[in-house]
Amino acid sequence: MKLMVINKWQLIVGVIVIILMLALVLNPSVYMQATLGGILLWANNVLPALFPFFFLTKILTQLQVLDKLSNLLQKPMQKLFHCPGVSAFVYVMSIVSGYPVGAKLSSELYQGGSITKDELIRINSFTSTSGPLFVIGSVGVGMFVSQTAGVIMLVAHLLGALCNGLLYRNYGYQQIKTLSNKPKIQQKSIDNILGDSVYNSIISILMVGAYIAICSIVIEVLFNFHIIDILIIPLEFVFNLIGLSPDLITGILTGLVEITRGCMDLSTCTTSNLATITIIGCGIISFGGLSINLQAITFLSKCNISIPFYFLQKFTQGIFSTIICTILVFLFL
Repeated sequence: MKLMVINKWQLIVGVIVIILMLALVLNPSVYMQATLGGILLWANNVLPALFPFFFLTKILTQLQVLDKLSNLLQKPMQKLFHCPGVSAFVYVMSIVSGYPVGAKLSSELYQGGSITKDELIRINSFTSTSGPLFVIGSVGVGMFVSQTAGVIMLVAHLLGALCNGLLYRNYGYQQIKTLSNKPKIQQKSIDNILGDSVYNSIISILMVGAYIAICSIVIEVLFNFHIIDILIIPLEFVFNLIGLSPDLITGILTGLVEITRGCMDLSTCTTSNLATITIIGCGIISFGGLSINLQAITFLSKCNISIPFYFLQKFTQGIFSTIICTILVFLFL
């Protein structure tokens, strides 16, 4: 008789799920409100912004529109990042529409045979970005009450992504030239293309909403079980040591779960100046938080990538963006 072996990750996830279930049972009204808050956040801000891009980019990946773009940008992208020209399309669409479009597009290109797994990993290192609508509009103007801060965060965020791409440009790269695969696009009627695109986009946007709602519950559990308070105690000493206000800790911790909530909490830190919260906000946005990264992993998991390596890429991206943002803040803010 074979015994079922549970690895450490299954055990950790199982314990977390049990804790969440107990929390829901003990105080259902609180977590119903948290779930509703996450759903409203998704419905009011994410759904109208992302769904059109999900739909349109899905159509483009099923058509041969990308071939010409790939040929046009083949040399610069190959020289800079050792990636095919189509990676420029992924980067531009990621900038325009924000998380998690970059992961979704690169995953679809890999599954369609347009790029290899190593190329997917290299592309993902610089195409995982937020959009200007969120960084400048929602965070800069809406939360930090400063368009300048928003512009600085966006520039640092995008430059940090490009630096990250340069860091991983040699990952799995071979100097031997091989014939690149053409996208394996099946000939479909326009009705089939539109139908598939609508269905795929609906499923994708619903997954994004589900993760936002789940992470809203997680944040509420962290507060109600005083886990945030427990984590703040040792971090207060470190923050006092480096001259930062301990009030920032809550924003950082919640931002590691969900970046919108984290940036909102940072904006309420009256003991910290705009320069400090701008730098920290940029780092949080560039790392992405648990909610964003789970959304990206949902798409990339179909490509069998290493999850720890994915988080390493996001960590280094956050470091690059924070350093660049610090320089820009001292120059322009």
